[in-house]
Amino acid sequence: MKYTFWKVAWTLVIGVVVMGEPALYAQTHAEEEYFKERIVRAHLENSLIPFDKAKKLSSRKVEQAKKEVWNNWVQTVQQIDTLPPLVSYKQEEPTLHSWDMIDEDPMPFYWIEKVDDQVEEKRALFLNLHGSGPKDQELMATLQWSKVYQDKPSVYFIPQIPNEKRYRWWFKAEQYAWEKLFRLAMVHPKIDVNKIYVMGISEGGYGSQRLGAFYGDYLAGAGPMAGGEPLENAPASNYKYVPLSLQTGELDGGFGRNTLTLRAKHVFDSLANSSNDGEYVHNIALQKGKGHGVDYKVTTPWLINFQRTTRPEHITWVNFPMDGRYRKAFYNIAILNSLEVSPDDTMDRVVFDLRFDKSDNSVYLSALKTDAHLQDFKELSKGTIALFLDDEYLDLSKKIKVYYKDKLVYKGKPRLDLQNIVESCAVFGDPNRLFPAKVIVDL
Repeated sequence: MKYTFWKVAWTLVIGVVVMGEPALYAQTHAEEEYFKERIVRAHLENSLIPFDKAKKLSSRKVEQAKKEVWNNWVQTVQQIDTLPPLVSYKQEEPTLHSWDMIDEDPMPFYWIEKVDDQVEEKRALFLNLHGSGPKDQELMATLQWSKVYQDKPSVYFIPQIPNEKRYRWWFKAEQYAWEKLFRLAMVHPKIDVNKIYVMGISEGGYGSQRLGAFYGDYLAGAGPMAGGEPLENAPASNYKYVPLSLQTGELDGGFGRNTLTLRAKHVFDSLANSSNDGEYVHNIALQKGKGHGVDYKVTTPWLINFQRTTRPEHITWVNFPMDGRYRKAFYNIAILNSLEVSPDDTMDRVVFDLRFDKSDNSVYLSALKTDAHLQDFKELSKGTIALFLDDEYLDLSKKIKVYYKDKLVYKGKPRLDLQNIVESCAVFGDPNRLFPAKVIVDL
């Protein structure tokens, strides 16, 4: 009897192990295929694509699941793309690399690091955009300035505009490149994922101001110089947690740069004065006696002091079109179904207001269509979002409540599921945004 009992018991144990390995492999393989498709099709997808392999998690298994999913993501990303090896900024003429672009000519770029020999800590990343002169001349000038700035330890991605006939850093083709850069930076062993900045001079200043507003949830700061965009193109609301250094010459009247910079200063001053400490941090200045050339050396030493805010308690975000394209996800929200907004309409954007209240374990959400000046507002008639959550936002061991425009739309204890970690990993590609729970909200 004893022999029979232990034989049966051992057979059951062996069966669990043998059956467990194929099941684990199937799950991992499904994740890899899902990740590959999301990366390859990223430029074609304007909403969250669900992962169809649900697996309930206990709270004690969430952290391990996040580690396993992230490791799987890193391996998948690196199978598809990698950044070239970093070289020292002290090289007289570092290697000029190139990326193939989507619907555009290839983009040449320099990829350098600025460190002391003994420094082992992770580096800040600066995306540094050049101005709109002859592109060879502008690229070399930007490389030389990048070497001068006092911001070590850091790495620089210095791109050259692919085609002088399409001289804008915010066109769709360039957006795809920046999203690729963020994806690769997030898995790079030398880069601090919470210290990524975008900056630039002149046309690069215009571009960096727009990109700072468009990609604020990835950035620790933005530094446009000798630029000055209309705020309709770079909503100030999106800089709530993104420090902005905007440096323009007081005599630089070309395209209204000084006037637009002064307008931005008034708006940001007002926002900062009426908000909580640490919001709308900015260093916006008209440099005295300067024209289109300003003191560029003040920007990065100021920016590098700031880190990205990954868990803001109160998000105000304008999802605006850039070259006719909208973000499909930001902070912890992902679009599931169309918001019924078009870049061709006067009401061409959606403003989200999202507040987390830990005192009553609740989320308060609103979303309205609005115009470029944020003056007229209209109710959304259609749209669905996924609201990703973890214990840094709310206590998921208890029931939570979600209010949409003051109406209770969800009350319950959200399910912790591997599916949510996989989906949030794919849509954000960010180790700080791996969420075990989500709530679906119809707008």
